[in-house]
Amino acid sequence: MSTAQVHAVSRLADFKAALQSFADKAKDAMSGNQMQIRRSLDWLEAQLAHWKAEIRRAEEAVFQAKQELARRKMMKIGDRPPDTTSQEKELRKAQARLAYAQEKHDNTRSWLRRFPDEVEDYNGLARPFQDTLELDLVKMIAFIEQKIAALEAYQQINPTGGAG
Repeated sequence: MSTAQVHAVSRLADFKAALQSFADKAKDAMSGNQMQIRRSLDWLEAQLAHWKAEIRRAEEAVFQAKQELARRKMMKIGDRPPDTTSQEKELRKAQARLAYAQEKHDNTRSWLRRFPDEVEDYNGLARPFQDTLELDLVKMIAFIEQKIAALEAYQQINPTGGAG
């Protein structure tokens, strides 16, 4: 009659504990990813509102700069035209701020349009891993527990661990 050499059941228990720890950490990481996705969407939506408000402020600044330039041009100092360098400079700065705000708004809107597709792509790749964590690892751990129980029962039958 051949006998098995059973000496390291504790290593299976250690492996099972490490596997469970991995599963717990991986589930936490996946939950963290979902929370970060939600925070990113919220941030993008807030940025869109921010840039809309910035566009309104920049449009007002451009309007004011144009008004100031027009007022300055109407002023006559003798027979020569007034110096409008400062007003023209302010108008260019206001127009540049408006263009910058519009660019940021357009970029943010573009990201918001693409965001659901990118999240869907991520979820498509993450779903098999999530399924493994929720289903397959549970089965693996149960299988290891069964093997540990079987080996411990064997050790009870043959307390010498099969040596002899």
